[in-house]
Amino acid sequence: MSTSTREDMDGATPMILGHLNQLLNEDLGAAEDEDVHELLHRGRKLVDYTSRPTAETPSFGAFIYLRDAAHLTRRLLWIYTQRNGLGAP
Repeated sequence: MSTSTREDMDGATPMILGHLNQLLNEDLGAAEDEDVHELLHRGRKLVDYTSRPTAETPSFGAFIYLRDAAHLTRRLLWIYTQRNGLGAP
């Protein structure tokens, strides 16, 4: 087992943010569900360029950001699949 490098994290971040961005543009029922509305708000804050890690961000900060983005993406994907009657992701 090994640990992820900063390079690994920096490489994965754009992919995760791309998926998150796609889900933020879907109708996930935020008008009817305050919890979904809050998740979308958090997602928009995460994809904002001013929130993203920079070269000066410590590796642990980049890890936390990537973990939060991946976790939120997974939650929104679950909501998307449930709303659209799709199988579990």
